[in-house]
Amino acid sequence: MLHGHMHIARERRVLALGAHPDDIEAGAGGLVARLVATGAPVTMVVSSIPNRYPDRLAEARAGAARLGAELVLLRDDAASRVEDVSMHALVARLEEVVERVRPDLVITHGASDTHWDHFLVHRASLSAIRRTRCDVVLYDAGPPLAPSRGLRGGLFVDIEDVLGTKLAALAEHRSQFTAAAIEGRREAARAVGAMCGLRYAEVYEPLRMYA
Repeated sequence: MLHGHMHIARERRVLALGAHPDDIEAGAGGLVARLVATGAPVTMVVSSIPNRYPDRLAEARAGAARLGAELVLLRDDAASRVEDVSMHALVARLEEVVERVRPDLVITHGASDTHWDHFLVHRASLSAIRRTRCDVVLYDAGPPLAPSRGLRGGLFVDIEDVLGTKLAALAEHRSQFTAAAIEGRREAARAVGAMCGLRYAEVYEPLRMYA
């Protein structure tokens, strides 16, 4: 399943964090699908829905359902941006989710992501888990122009068996992904796989891993 570290394959409770609907599906949908397939309960957190609220709310729910994960919306009543909430309040909200889920593994945005909302969620998520003993891996949800940009690690996840699930979850985000864009994600997974001898893969930066 993995190249670089095997402990992640034995996770039980998983918390995946994204700034917006589609971030987790785009950057970590394959890993989430693989973990769900092994029986791990996965909770996906969407921090904000910045526009087209009714449509993107429905898409978020459909995408999580495709992956088999529980969806948590930090705000589920109106459109908002991550930066509309103070960092203190964002951390407090995430801490509530962490306390409930008690994750063994946290999947969150990388520190080098150039999208400001993504970076804010990265910082808030690390603060929220500062007292939690859990593995942490970082993903890049950006366009697949350079699959490993900003990722300093080399944790490769084999997603060949779940690529269809990842792409189906992305396809639920119709307001954000055209058919061509989804095909681009397939090719990105192929390119990452070529880096590590797999057919299709995702790459992560392991930030904190316990033996």
